Amino acid sequence: MDRPLRLPQQDRADFETELGRALAAPQVREALREGGAEARGVEWLRRVARENAEFVLAAAAPEYERYATLRADADAVARLPVEAPPRGRGSGWWGVLGVIVPIVAGVAAAVFLLLGWLLGLVEDLDVLAHALVSAGWVAVGAAAVSLLIGGLGLLGTAVRSAQAPGEEADGPGELVLARDAWRAALAERGLLPYLVAQANASPGQRR
Repeated sequence: MDRPLRLPQQDRADFETELGRALAAPQVREALREGGAEARGVEWLRRVARENAEFVLAAAAPEYERYATLRADADAVARLPVEAPPRGRGSGWWGVLGVIVPIVAGVAAAVFLLLGWLLGLVEDLDVLAHALVSAGWVAVGAAAVSLLIGGLGLLGTAVRSAQAPGEEADGPGELVLARDAWRAALAERGLLPYLVAQANASPGQRR
């Protein structure tokens, strides 16, 4: 009966994947044929590799230690409280400036201009009418300026948000590279030499 691997559950699948690839490698199949064990070969080698997994894993110990350390660090970071990024808060202010302020200023401009035009029809209220019209045009200017500035701010925020995932997608992360390095070392320095040696060994020499 196979002994359970002394590996975290998430690493056992990687071990089994690399073991399956190694068993299908040409040098392992050739060693089985030369050693006369081809009939029972693959499943027998799979069993002995599992039973001696600690010996096989030791060949890739440095790579595994680095991978495990990086994974532990990533897990610790993932458990930290998530705060809203400053960029997200900034986009909210740009939204207020680019949408809310122009609407409010536009409504005020329309009211001031309409009242100024109506009061301008009354001779005794010319001064007040002129002041309201001036205030209306000032509100129009404020609406235009806030719309322009807010729109540019929102555009800049959208560009930065689009660039962030792209930068992460430029290449695999350090954790992914460490995992690939461990799997490559496990296959090249651990599984393949061990399986070939076991297939070539005489029955008394097999581990």
